Amino acid sequence: MIMKHWTYATITVAIVVAAAVCFWTWKAEQTEKLIVFHAGSLTEVVEDMGAVLSGEYGIQVVNEPSGSVDAVRKVTDLGRSCDVLMVADYRLVRDMMFGGYADWVLVFASNEMVLAYTDKSLYADEVNPENWLEILLRDEVRVGFADPNRDPCGYRSLMVLALASIHYGTEEPLRMLEDHASVTYVDNGTSVLIDVTEVQPDSVKVFVREKSVDLVSLLEAGVLDYAFEYRNVALAKGLRFVELPDEVNLANPDMDDLYSRVAVKIVGAGGSTQTLSGSSIAYGVTVPNCVVHKRNAVRFMELLLSEGGRQILVEDGFRPLENPFVVGAPPQWLEELIGG
Repeated sequence: MIMKHWTYATITVAIVVAAAVCFWTWKAEQTEKLIVFHAGSLTEVVEDMGAVLSGEYGIQVVNEPSGSVDAVRKVTDLGRSCDVLMVADYRLVRDMMFGGYADWVLVFASNEMVLAYTDKSLYADEVNPENWLEILLRDEVRVGFADPNRDPCGYRSLMVLALASIHYGTEEPLRMLEDHASVTYVDNGTSVLIDVTEVQPDSVKVFVREKSVDLVSLLEAGVLDYAFEYRNVALAKGLRFVELPDEVNLANPDMDDLYSRVAVKIVGAGGSTQTLSGSSIAYGVTVPNCVVHKRNAVRFMELLLSEGGRQILVEDGFRPLENPFVVGAPPQWLEELIGG
């Protein structure tokens, strides 16, 4: 009889424990989430916004940084789902996602290309906005940029060099790319087309990494002397940097006619090629059609467009647009946010 009572008690305890486990498992599954695929240069922004959303709504932001092209391909080529997708070049969403994967993209911020370096870099005490190109072209100086087929910072680095060839009246930057990275180009005197579909850096003079932030450790270790970076990344990582003239830094919308004189051919979606003309840097964000946590995605957009979101962008080194605008067919809730 005692054994029978003990058995009943054991069964009762087991049932209670099992119920508790099921409850907490269910509760864990109900945790508010938001999955964000984003450009590596936006990491601090997404983390800072995630802290706000966690405090206000209990939302757990799962962020995946990568090159912007890779971020898009996670959806278009790999069939993965995310709730928010943020890229360093809004045209990637327009050109690679419209017609099935996304219907709109909001252009919300700009940035600036700089030449980053450290105290270990050759000629660190000599380089300046007047002589940066001459130093970069010296045989012993090692330079790096992000993979232009995966990261907009990569193809923008090449646009900077092409614009420098126009601005300073020399093809030497283009020859450097051809000799040390197997990059081909056509210069007709008024415009430059660079083909990077088969880029092969020699890792002696020219180094290439998946995304721009991957170059930081190489700079810090002294493997690289200089790397093309976004200004906000250089600031966030505590790097020294040369501010480039407006004619080459892709920061001034008033110079888009000049910037458009250069173009880069990259590998696009599904292995096809895509040619991108130079233009001032414009970041974009969308809620793709594969969204799972739509309510949280809307909350993210609300924060991004608020004064608090603008402040986060400024503190993280970006230039939020005074009047963000939408390309494509925005949903009503977004029109209300922008209008409000």
